[in-house]
Amino acid sequence: MKKVSCDLFRVEKEIIEKCGISKSRFHKVHGNQWENIYQAITEKYADKTRTWRNGLHWANINGYSPKSMRDFVGSYPVDSSTWFNFLPHILPGDEMVYFLIDKGNDWYLGEKFWIFESYIPELVKALDLLNQTAFLDTGWADYYIVSKKYQWIIGFNHHDIITCIGEGLNFSYLKNGQ
Repeated sequence: MKKVSCDLFRVEKEIIEKCGISKSRFHKVHGNQWENIYQAITEKYADKTRTWRNGLHWANINGYSPKSMRDFVGSYPVDSSTWFNFLPHILPGDEMVYFLIDKGNDWYLGEKFWIFESYIPELVKALDLLNQTAFLDTGWADYYIVSKKYQWIIGFNHHDIITCIGEGLNFSYLKNGQ
């Protein structure tokens, strides 16, 4: 297992404290779960046509797997500091989701993602805090929000574009320019 960054623990703690949320509603995934979750997400969404080792890094710019692209919903320019306020309207129900922060590298160097589990209201609060603080001083990052049933994925990139794949997503708010 790869060494876990101390920043991951600090970020989790600061989000919980500064947002006033419960650790039961927003937390990092346990170390022994991280790899299986990431592998399941990349198996479904990463484009492995160029190399079988492709992961999620740059997928929100270079494209997802051809199979998952059959369920492509769209790409939307967004305001990076507010778009996530629409998540309660975009996502179905109040189930936990995975929140992946892309900390860089590529598959060959060892992609680095922090994975959290969160309910949508808490994720909105966390994204608001992260946006106001340059991701708690860890640097601006691309990120993904993924259904825990792997039914959909939303990728946000540093060009202020979200890409969306899957079923059950409601983008009428973004399509109507709200």
